[in-house]
Amino acid sequence: MTIRAWIPIAASLLSLAAMGSSAHAADNAALPDPGRSPAPATWTVDQVADIAVRNHPLVRQSDAEIAAAAARKGQAQSGWYPTVNLSTGYSRVRDFSVQQGERETTTNKFLRGELSWMLYDFGRTGASVDRADALAAISRENAAATREDVVFIAKVAFYNVLRAENTLEFQRKNVGQRESLLRQAQAFYEAGVRAKIDVVRAEANLYDSRALLGQAQNELRVARITLLQRMGVDGPAGFQLHGALFEGKMEGTLEDWSAEAQRNRPEIRALVEKERSSVESLRLANAGYMPFLVGGAGFGYEADEFPLQESYAASVTLNYPLFSGFLTREQVKEARATLSSVRYEIIEARRRVRLEVERTAYGMQEAQERLAAREKQREASEENLRLATARYEVGAGDIIEMTDAQTQMVSADTETVNTAFDYAVTQAALLRAMGR
Repeated sequence: MTIRAWIPIAASLLSLAAMGSSAHAADNAALPDPGRSPAPATWTVDQVADIAVRNHPLVRQSDAEIAAAAARKGQAQSGWYPTVNLSTGYSRVRDFSVQQGERETTTNKFLRGELSWMLYDFGRTGASVDRADALAAISRENAAATREDVVFIAKVAFYNVLRAENTLEFQRKNVGQRESLLRQAQAFYEAGVRAKIDVVRAEANLYDSRALLGQAQNELRVARITLLQRMGVDGPAGFQLHGALFEGKMEGTLEDWSAEAQRNRPEIRALVEKERSSVESLRLANAGYMPFLVGGAGFGYEADEFPLQESYAASVTLNYPLFSGFLTREQVKEARATLSSVRYEIIEARRRVRLEVERTAYGMQEAQERLAAREKQREASEENLRLATARYEVGAGDIIEMTDAQTQMVSADTETVNTAFDYAVTQAALLRAMGR
């Protein structure tokens, strides 16, 4: 049999082998591979925010501060309860008696329980408890503000990763275009159609695009590790993100957003609680002019020698501070000044919040309008690049026109991505300003 006759047979055998290997590969793909790494985690912006709230150290620190404030309120409430002490002891004293002209030794043994209770203090303890309650509420509102800050910076980091990924994508595309242009310029030069300068210019532009690609790769690496830090976690390093920089407009008007911010901002609610704390501090300072009534009781056993003898005592004391070196007067003046200061602080905070909402809303509107213009610019740049490429391929255009079109396309892509990032960040900032 000749070699020519073996060719169809060999081709048939190879086809059967390929079909068998493909079917075997398909069967293996359907089975779980114990050595295959699990699918990478995929996060949306809401999932990133949720992970940050649950794991960020600042959030946990604020939770600990809430617990400490609640404990301080419990300490203030202890003034409503009596105190009970149990004591026992033994003493031996040897002294000289002038009357008897000799030394005497005295011993004392005791077992005693004592109860002391502030029966009425004219509002001192009540003011202290209410002030501690207001301070605990301030801690809760500060914790809410911390959570909103953590969510905001996590969202910004999320959008920054998306921006870096988009930038890397079109930088890779730009490198591919520059490599294709260099091959065309070399082919034209070898055919004698173009001058050597086309090759040199294309080569220089290619190296520039590769440098920009390396920079984009590094920016993406930094953005990814920054996102993990903003979330308060260390991994996984191979995560993926699901979302877009521009996801539509926010519903509502500026008046609605400003009113919502006045209601929801934890900073304003914290200042309102601070005002309540100052009112209770003033009430506590004024209580310094009032008396307080203390009751006491004791029961025990005491004697020089055994057996010990039963003893008890009971007392009610009314104390009235007649003069304290003007201490109470100055404390009252300080409390009044502090209350006035807090009220002015609330006014300024409300104005500052309104300004923040308005400024962020106008910034979001400007970013949206700028994004629409950048998208039109990108469409025009893409068409310009297509026309310049076609002209260069047929010999109607020169290398300068071609490189300018590529540079313009990279600039349009960069500006579009950056503007979409600005819009996403201002939208997140508006949500933060509204206290959501």
